[in-house]
Amino acid sequence: FEIKTILIIAIQIAFFLFATIYHNDLTNINICIQLVSLLIIITYINGFIGFQTYAKSYVYIILLMGIGGTITFFIHLFIGITPFFNVQYSLSGTSFFLGLTTTNIYYNFADIRVIRFSGFFDEPGTFALYSLFAILLNRIYFRNIKIEILLIITTIFTFSLAFYFAIAIYFLFFYFKRRYFKYFAIILLFCYSSFYFLSNNQDLATYGKIYEFTFKRFELNKSGLAGDNRTERYAHNEKIFIQNPLLGVGTREIEIKSASLLSIFTQYGIIGSIFYYLFPLYMIYLIVKLKNNELIDYLKMVFLILINLYSRPEFSSVFTLLIFVSIIFHINKSIKLQEGKYFLQKAKIV
Repeated sequence: FEIKTILIIAIQIAFFLFATIYHNDLTNINICIQLVSLLIIITYINGFIGFQTYAKSYVYIILLMGIGGTITFFIHLFIGITPFFNVQYSLSGTSFFLGLTTTNIYYNFADIRVIRFSGFFDEPGTFALYSLFAILLNRIYFRNIKIEILLIITTIFTFSLAFYFAIAIYFLFFYFKRRYFKYFAIILLFCYSSFYFLSNNQDLATYGKIYEFTFKRFELNKSGLAGDNRTERYAHNEKIFIQNPLLGVGTREIEIKSASLLSIFTQYGIIGSIFYYLFPLYMIYLIVKLKNNELIDYLKMVFLILINLYSRPEFSSVFTLLIFVSIIFHINKSIKLQEGKYFLQKAKIV
């Protein structure tokens, strides 16, 4: 396996061990364990099944979760489903198991039957992020348009505002061409019809709640978007970040609001965040070595990943890092192919 990937893992482990001592924070040991797990997993994937097979498995697993969640959403909407069991995973969060999916947003009272499904993740926004990763991996490895459409349609029912923004940009980047205008017209007609129906049926409890999850979140108020719950987190973290901008303040004694643009910078500082984000930084470094259309396509995909830093900047889990490694593997393959074609053309000229 590519030695630079192993070197990045080693550098990150060294940094998080340093952070453990510097901040007297043992939670960094958990990240070190995940990095060791990542090394073991990528070694196995590279040696036995290959990253293309892993990417295919990942895409189909996310798709199955999306289909299961969408089916459950409509069954609960029209009939109602009683959870098999629920798990209290935090002081304020409860996950309900509904058979084909889970959710931490479950309504089944006073004529309201609505869920925001999470697949088998902790919350809908997390599933939406990993579905976006699946869409990108599908585009990089397979370009299967049917799978892409299914992933987008099913993920819509997570009602993730971040996903709506990301997928709107995705369409602008890859489908804003004259021959696709008819599909844009269909999408706009569907959105307008949904808005018209929901806005005129808000007195019905269930449809009112769906409107609250969707179109109402795009309404403007004094603070900006009604569905924006990140601005307050950003302001909270900014005050803490200013105390120690270079190496952060750790997490041992100071509460840092997660799922916010500044949460990682607040915890590790500017210097520490460079080590934290080594994989996406290395990925960008490789991308700029590409040429022509591939360079443009990858830059678009990087932008789609980076805009998620605003709502979900935590990129340290094994699952997330495997996505970056899978993309890096394919980029390296593309670079070698381009270099091979270049030397072949040069040899013919000579």
